[in-house]
Amino acid sequence: MNTFQLLIATPERQVLSEEVEMVKLCLPDGDYVLLAGHEPVTTALDYGLLTYRSAEGQTHEFVISDGFCEMRPDKAVVFTDQCLDADNLDREQERIERERMIAQDRFEDSLEQKKKRPACLLR
Repeated sequence: MNTFQLLIATPERQVLSEEVEMVKLCLPDGDYVLLAGHEPVTTALDYGLLTYRSAEGQTHEFVISDGFCEMRPDKAVVFTDQCLDADNLDREQERIERERMIAQDRFEDSLEQKKKRPACLLR
């Protein structure tokens, strides 16, 4: 099967650089699968699991927060605020971490909304 380069990065570090056969992403409107030779596309990512199959045929998962993915025929680059190796998390830890990331995002969105309000409404 054809492969392509998958890069996953957060603001703190590069998480992964590996040849893969397939990547499945969570988008705001549902799951999306990328294969080698995919048409160029840039898309937003949603909280959830990023699943990929390595060139050796092994499946791996990461829990990611929102971000975006840029796909070219020979490379996919995933930029996300947070990325945790789901292979090393048990399901309860994964659930707690996902809820924490969602709560943090909602808090940040709330602060942004307050900044946009007219000063007379902030009293």
